Amino acid sequence: MLARAGPWLAVVALWTWAAGATTWPLTVATLGVVGAVLLPDTVRDGRARAAGLALLTLAILVGFAGERQVSLVLDDWDRYWSRRVDRIGDLLSSELDRRQLAGEAAADALIERWTSDPEAPLDPAVVREIRSRYGVSALALYDAEGTLVVWDGTHRGKVPEEVQRGERRQSYRDLPLFGYLYLTSRGPDGSVAAAAYLLRASLPAGLEAEMGDLATSFFRETGERIRITEEDPGFAEAVWDLALDDDRLLSVVLDLPGTVERARSIRARWSAGVFALAGLAWLLLAIGGPLGPVERYAAALTLVSGAVLLPAEFAGTLRGLFDTSAYHLASPRWTLGRVALVAVFLFAALPFVPRLRRVLSPAAGGAIVAVAFPLILHVLGLGLGEGTLSQGRLEWWAYQLAGTAALAIVAGLAFAATTPGATVRWSLPSSVGVAVGLAAVVGAVAAREGAVPPAVTALWSVPMALGALGLRAFEGWRRPVGGWALAIALASSAAIPITWGLSVDARLERGERTLARIAAVEDPDVELGLFAFARLADSLDVAGAEDVTILYEGWRRSGLSALGQPVRLQVERRDGSPGEGLRIAVAEGEPQPYQQIVAEGRTVGGARLVQLDEDDARYILTASLRDGRMVVAVVPPFPVSSGRAGLGPLVRSTGELGLEALSVVPVPDDAELSRGIARQKTDDGWQVDTGLSYSNGTRYHAIYDVELPGVTLRVARATLLTALNLALLLTAMLLGRSLQGERERADLRVWGLPISFRGRVTLALFGFFALANAIFGTLAYQTLVQASRRSAQVIAERVVEDAAGWYRALGGQMQRLASQVGAELLEYRDGALREGSVEELVELGLYEGWAPFDVHEELQGFDAVRQFRQTSVGRWEYGTAYRRLPDGDLLAAQIPLQAGTSALQTTALIELLAFAMLLGGGLSLGLAMAAGQALTRPIQALQIASESVGSGDLGMRLPSHRQDEFGAVFRAFNRMVGRVRRARRQLVRTSRRTQLIMDEAAVGMVALDPAGLVTLVNPRAEELLGTEVKVGEPLPESGELGEALGEWLGGYLRGNAEEADSDIQIAERRVRVRARRLGTLGTRRGAVVALDDVTDELRAERVLAWGEMARQVAHEVKNPLTPIKLSIQHVRRAWHDQHPDFDGILVKNVDAMLGEI
Repeated sequence: MLARAGPWLAVVALWTWAAGATTWPLTVATLGVVGAVLLPDTVRDGRARAAGLALLTLAILVGFAGERQVSLVLDDWDRYWSRRVDRIGDLLSSELDRRQLAGEAAADALIERWTSDPEAPLDPAVVREIRSRYGVSALALYDAEGTLVVWDGTHRGKVPEEVQRGERRQSYRDLPLFGYLYLTSRGPDGSVAAAAYLLRASLPAGLEAEMGDLATSFFRETGERIRITEEDPGFAEAVWDLALDDDRLLSVVLDLPGTVERARSIRARWSAGVFALAGLAWLLLAIGGPLGPVERYAAALTLVSGAVLLPAEFAGTLRGLFDTSAYHLASPRWTLGRVALVAVFLFAALPFVPRLRRVLSPAAGGAIVAVAFPLILHVLGLGLGEGTLSQGRLEWWAYQLAGTAALAIVAGLAFAATTPGATVRWSLPSSVGVAVGLAAVVGAVAAREGAVPPAVTALWSVPMALGALGLRAFEGWRRPVGGWALAIALASSAAIPITWGLSVDARLERGERTLARIAAVEDPDVELGLFAFARLADSLDVAGAEDVTILYEGWRRSGLSALGQPVRLQVERRDGSPGEGLRIAVAEGEPQPYQQIVAEGRTVGGARLVQLDEDDARYILTASLRDGRMVVAVVPPFPVSSGRAGLGPLVRSTGELGLEALSVVPVPDDAELSRGIARQKTDDGWQVDTGLSYSNGTRYHAIYDVELPGVTLRVARATLLTALNLALLLTAMLLGRSLQGERERADLRVWGLPISFRGRVTLALFGFFALANAIFGTLAYQTLVQASRRSAQVIAERVVEDAAGWYRALGGQMQRLASQVGAELLEYRDGALREGSVEELVELGLYEGWAPFDVHEELQGFDAVRQFRQTSVGRWEYGTAYRRLPDGDLLAAQIPLQAGTSALQTTALIELLAFAMLLGGGLSLGLAMAAGQALTRPIQALQIASESVGSGDLGMRLPSHRQDEFGAVFRAFNRMVGRVRRARRQLVRTSRRTQLIMDEAAVGMVALDPAGLVTLVNPRAEELLGTEVKVGEPLPESGELGEALGEWLGGYLRGNAEEADSDIQIAERRVRVRARRLGTLGTRRGAVVALDDVTDELRAERVLAWGEMARQVAHEVKNPLTPIKLSIQHVRRAWHDQHPDFDGILVKNVDAMLGEI
């Protein structure tokens, strides 16, 4: 027992350690491995098991090594961090030096190519090749006047003028969003080549993406966060300066982590290795050989425990599913992602569980579902946090997957335990139809009422019972496969509408919270964020940051950006004039008491928060900066949806403000204002509304729209989710079966030797239809994507065209042009960014500093009027339309690609397209099966007729009235059967004559086929054998003759002789056997055997032999009597005659007689 359970115990213990336990699981794992090694399992010893034990041993050693390193960090932090700083310093210095040298080499190479032939234009491909060779972010050539000549790559923000003039060999420019290291090289003619490296990117939360900057790549490689700054960082424990001569270019500060935080991150890395090694060991142990009942349970429980103990750090991009604030059931460990993962792993573990006894009736199975379904969904819903199902589709999908898997396990086990018996026709289709109908009704109720109580899922007992009746018609492997597929389908039909109802209710509750938030007088989260902004602004100002950097970094790092809070940030100069400013989802202009509050803030000093409760300012924060400056934050209660709301479009791309759902409409003074928050049903879904009134006398009607998809889209999504659930859960179960070692029937194969001709025809037709659907779907999707992109392009080109038309009339002023067309505009001169409609965004570095070189060349060469390019900032994708102005400058307008996508509802259309493909695939399969059946039905009829003819039914006829190709085949078949019937009659007559002849024969005759089976026998053979001989069976070997004959005949049939004979003596009988092969061709031929009882013949021969012997004996006896007779007669005459020499004659004749005798 220890040898078999020890490895599984070790796997669980190692996973427990990886989940965060102390060292005791490593000790338990060690005991398990030692027990398995010292007490070998003779049944399952093998290479796979040995490899699994070796991996477990390695995982234990890795775990102890990780514990040792964590202990060193906790016990001697100063030593660890000192060594870490030294190592990071070496790596960082190497990276900075490499970029310095490579940038200088790239600039020198470009200037060298330019000065080698200044009269010839420099090929852009050469610039691109140099940039690619040295890995710089951007590379450009300026002439002696500082005008761009040629460039390649992407540079955000304006290039500093000192870089364009080449005043310094090396320089660094720290913009709020990006920081660039510049390396320049001057030519003899005054031209300047500039290479730029992106060292830092600071995008708002939700837009972070890989941009190739040093800080991000360094964190990915080392796990250490660095801050790159142009200002003096002041005192810090780990600072590295990049300097040119004695002038500091930039400083790199290594963030100091907390001791516990660092120990946790180190342990997480070791835990990942231990968890992976233990998982691989489980795999080897599972496939290492046949599993006994105890090991099957152990393997299943171990697999499920892996899902329970999986560290959340392994979730990667799915880490949000492991957020305890969003969902936790009973304990913080049971997050939504873990519950869904355990449910899926349970499906993979089901094949390891022994089969259940089939003791339930269909009604009992339905009763179990009626109790279990509501209970499971109720317990699952207890873990939902506030707004979990309103956050996004990922949480929604994970929740319904967990519910579907849990319900499917109950239904599947109930199907497996249902007793066999008579089935009811149409019960299986009725089960699916009732489930679909129930799902439709519950979905309709959810659309009208919101959340539906889980108790309604007790109605699924009806399709459960019907399905159990229908599955009785399935035999073999089809029953479990069909049972589990039906269980998943029934569970999906119950879980999806219930989850959707919860999601609708969660979205409504989110709308209620949003309206309550904007209607509230106070917002504690916003207040905390504003005070944090004041502190950050002061620290950044002390560090020497520029005003726009203070505003942006303060907003980003204070948490105001994460709150999705609209805010206007402004720097007020000492003389009272406005300085730099940023607007995030707020309109232009300032609230009425703005100047008064600013003046009071100057008087009071420090940080001061004023609560106003006005429609344009709920809070106004003033905070003092150096040199008499002041930073002011104005926070309105609700955002505006204006296209020119500053950073609003950028922040909206993260999906955090929800401007599309919220509408705030002014209400006249004489109109009635609704009180309280109410829900109302609309044609498009729901809306939550309330009345807003503020202290400055303004009144609004706030509406939060919750749009619901139409019936078609709801059906499409439910169908796609059901198909996805089926694919995922059945795949998990099949993987479990493959790991457990179970092999499916050979007739399930598609490749190799396919299932049947009908199956091949059906699969071929389905493949044809599916391929057509796939091609159509791909083309339709590409067309859809191109249309959505095209819509964004049309909008951008229309904006830039309108702006170009107003350019001269408005004197080329970007702000007035932007106000006229309602969008942000950029102006490029000689390829370089000149200005933008919002100068603060230009200074942030949000826009591209150079127009694309090919666009610039085409527009300047009059090859095109407009050009459109797609690009991105982090995860924010947008399109830019360029238009040449009369003065030669380029006008650009940027439109987020999400705008075009939202206008066409691309996501919904893609889902409908996928549903159409899925529905088309199902119809294709049905049509293929119908076509296959129509094609194979005549073949099946021909097969049945052939089998009937083969079994002897020569009266079989196929319908010959068909006019297709099968009609000719059927008629040919009928003709063939007729010929066979006539030949059979002739054969029967011949056989009867032969049988009559054989019946009258005095010799026993037996005909054998190549297999030794009797094909013909006469009564004389049965008489000789003394038993009945049946046609189609071997010769009986009962009795003395049968036993001897069988042995002799077996040797003959195994040999190669054409004929053979033998006499078999049985007591006083002798039977002569003669055998001869039938036919002349082939190695396996039948034989005919003749049996003749020669006992009487031999007896007659023996009598004749005795007579001949008597005759010969008489002859032999008679031969000596003649001379004896003559001697006696001679003696008699001599006696009668009284011959004188009687004595001599007597003696002579007596001697002669004695000689004969």
